[in-house]
Amino acid sequence: MNDKTAEAIKVKLLAGKRYSFCSCGLSKNLPYCDNAHRDHNEREGTDYKSLKIFPKEDTEVSVFSATWKR
Repeated sequence: MNDKTAEAIKVKLLAGKRYSFCSCGLSKNLPYCDNAHRDHNEREGTDYKSLKIFPKEDTEVSVFSATWKR
């Protein structure tokens, strides 16, 4: 197991739902996006966006971002 695998968060995704995952690392609800990137983008001139996933079937995934500080 590498360091990134150890830091990944497992989540269950349900078919037909929309999921938004944080890419900026500022969310108070990791791994999910809470739109903290919007203020950060405006202040810092960055262009972070959430990663949106629309699963077609129930599944489990492991998610990780190098920007997350846990």
